[in-house]
Amino acid sequence: MKQWSIVILAIACAAVLWLGNQQWKEKVLVKSDPVTRATVSTASTAGTTEQLPDHEQDLSAYTRNWPEAAQTLFKRAVAEERSFKILLAGSKALGENDTGWAGQLATELEQTYGDAVDVTVKSYEMTTLEFIQANKQAELASEQADLVLLEPFILMNNGEVTNDQAAEHYSLIIAAIHTAKPDAVVLLQPANPLSNARFYPLQVEALKAYADANGLDYLDHWQAWPESEAERLQLLAGGDPSFPNEAGHKLWADYLIDYFIAN
Repeated sequence: MKQWSIVILAIACAAVLWLGNQQWKEKVLVKSDPVTRATVSTASTAGTTEQLPDHEQDLSAYTRNWPEAAQTLFKRAVAEERSFKILLAGSKALGENDTGWAGQLATELEQTYGDAVDVTVKSYEMTTLEFIQANKQAELASEQADLVLLEPFILMNNGEVTNDQAAEHYSLIIAAIHTAKPDAVVLLQPANPLSNARFYPLQVEALKAYADANGLDYLDHWQAWPESEAERLQLLAGGDPSFPNEAGHKLWADYLIDYFIAN
């Protein structure tokens, strides 16, 4: 009986040793076989690379409507891990706080681009002549923005400053911006349309001609405004009829958001 116990024990030990050896071989095979490792790795990470976080998407794709120079500056800023500075400047036509087109645009830019952009809004209740006399162009220049969207006070100029004088003032403002930051990109846009205006549209045409003559991009948001006088009045009614109401600012903001954030 004792001999049988010894035989059974020996068989059991041999079985344990054999099973252990097989398990060791399997582990070695997995470690040394690149195909096996790749398969295991793929299985364990399946689904983790299919949905990239929003912040890892290529933000430069949103800038495809911008001037090429601005797109290049944006890509450089991202590569340097610094914020691309955007300055929105103009008259009280920018609106107030978050309800104006400037505030709405700034919010959308920051939500889309995150820390990749730094947006500043500056509004002045002045004509271009008063602006230059107060040396406010130095204030804009000090921002050293990469991109400046300027609404150059044409409604404030109405009846106060001639088109030729205004053009000289635009040049002084832009020269100050470029002196502070030579590669800054300046975009021009008009203020809002008015209802039943006769001379103001001529000022707008003069601004557009100035932009064309100086190689500046002109954002013609008037294309988005209704041609009907009655419909335009609905976007100006309720406050100062020279400037948009909330609905008017929304229309203006939507046009600019579509430009600055391409889909």
